[in-house]
Amino acid sequence: MLLAAYDPSTNPINIYGWAFPFLECVHIPSFALSIGTIALVDVRLLGLGLQRQAPAQLVKDTSAFTLAGLITVIVSGVLLFSTDPLHYYYNSAFRFKVICLVLGIVFNFTIHRKVALNTDSSVTASRLAGAASLLIWVCVVFGGVFYSFY
Repeated sequence: MLLAAYDPSTNPINIYGWAFPFLECVHIPSFALSIGTIALVDVRLLGLGLQRQAPAQLVKDTSAFTLAGLITVIVSGVLLFSTDPLHYYYNSAFRFKVICLVLGIVFNFTIHRKVALNTDSSVTASRLAGAASLLIWVCVVFGGVFYSFY
């Protein structure tokens, strides 16, 4: 197995004391940016705020920020993972986070986006999509928070 032969002490991120905290300082705000822009659309889909803008307009206005945040969070996450892949791999909270992250990305760019961009979506479909999206992204955040406890 490739991971078993990996020596974390040879990773440049582990050699330089500033590299890991720097990556965390990139990773966390990028996550906040991407989840925050998705949550804006979710709040609108749920009918809880931003009533002056259509969900489709919110998606169009925030999509570049969402995509930039997701790309940055994935790149920084892979680099953070590389610091000790075995530790991350065997951590159940980390695996939960990654599963929810993949589910959230797929959901966001398929069902969530289709409902938000469709001006004929029913109130029920909009609310279900918004609630499901928020639930998935909250699970991603909690997976990251609970990583240090497992």
